[in-house]
Amino acid sequence: MSTLWDALIVGAGPSGVIVAERLRRRGHRVVQLDVGPRLPDDGEIPEVDRRAWPFTTVGGSYDWYRVRAVGGRSLLWGGWCFRFPESTFRRSGWPLGAEELAPAYAQLEQRLGVVEGVLDERYRSVAKALGLSIVAKRGIPVLEGQTWAPRLYAPRVRTHTVALRLEHQKRRVHTVPVFDLRTETVRQVRARAVILCASPIETTRILLESELGSRASRVGRGFVDHMVAGYVVLEPAAPPSREGRGAFPGSALVESSVKRGEKKRPYPGGFSIELRGPVTLESLDIERMAPPGEEERTRATLIHAIGETAAIDERYVDLDPAKRDITGRLVPRVHVAFSKAEEQLAKDMRKACLRVADALAIPGSRVIPFGDPLQAGAGHEAGTCAMGLDEAAVTDVRGRLRALENVWVADSSALPTAGDRHPTLTALAHALRAADDAAKFLEGSRA
Repeated sequence: MSTLWDALIVGAGPSGVIVAERLRRRGHRVVQLDVGPRLPDDGEIPEVDRRAWPFTTVGGSYDWYRVRAVGGRSLLWGGWCFRFPESTFRRSGWPLGAEELAPAYAQLEQRLGVVEGVLDERYRSVAKALGLSIVAKRGIPVLEGQTWAPRLYAPRVRTHTVALRLEHQKRRVHTVPVFDLRTETVRQVRARAVILCASPIETTRILLESELGSRASRVGRGFVDHMVAGYVVLEPAAPPSREGRGAFPGSALVESSVKRGEKKRPYPGGFSIELRGPVTLESLDIERMAPPGEEERTRATLIHAIGETAAIDERYVDLDPAKRDITGRLVPRVHVAFSKAEEQLAKDMRKACLRVADALAIPGSRVIPFGDPLQAGAGHEAGTCAMGLDEAAVTDVRGRLRALENVWVADSSALPTAGDRHPTLTALAHALRAADDAAKFLEGSRA
């Protein structure tokens, strides 16, 4: 309690790591918390104990795709690093656009070492035949089976520590009670600024536990996630060698299938398609899909359509008053719903995937569905503290909470939508902007 930190960062996933690094480089004293352990470099990612960390759902099932460890969900990330195009921002009603995020995008691409792969010739042929824009994957090169792990860049994290709520007065947080999972005790942390990077559902829980009043009435209400349609194409041929195929062999993106000027559709967002292959069945752990003895003579291509949803009143996150977790907090409650427009989006995504699959497949191939876009929970939650220009928005365009002037939301909670493609680079660009705004506040209040 005696230490007054410049900034308290809740969460050591990718957004939290970027924020901590930025603030420390600007000379600020930072304390960073994470609920999970620090894993060894070769350690397996543990399953979340759902008895200790429960959540409930209303209206349908929901797969909360989460990792409780330093590094967060980046430990499962494939390293896709595409910027959102201007059409995504404008079509989906964001309060900023590609131009405003361009400096942060560029800094992150350099920081992460983003490179562009080589587009396979068969994808060029498909693009020409179907009139699609297919581009090579942009991302972070990693060894087969690994991902970029920001825990490598998080040298100082207080692990096994849970932020319970924000204690505040006169629109400023002064203390954050935290629960130590090892000692099962509560202690107090003081900081001049608080940056929340705990994930859209966890960040929502912290804010809802903090009694923020009418200025935070929309917390949890703009909940969105991607819809994902998944297929695998099994072809009766051995997979090609990785040599000479670039940093991401066989990986590509079919850019948004919904563009300005097209026939009007009932959904405002768009969708893109990620391609990966052909690869061995073993690399995808799907050897059982091939006939016995044919595993090495069968290759697979993954086809994922990623659809952008919009906020609807029936889909949101609040707290379940009847259930608590091991810290004594109320557990999150996810209200699941899909609109009629999203049902049409799901149909269009499936149709587009099958169209690409048919164009890719050689004679004797099989196309197998494995992901239903109307199965909630794609792991790209967003919107629960959506940014906006008006006072009704939970945060401003740099993630500062309107209810408390020294709190920032620097994770995907602040993104109005999850976009029409992989959102990690955009989420980190927002985190970088939030960190700079928090630093400006700290430097101004110190003067």
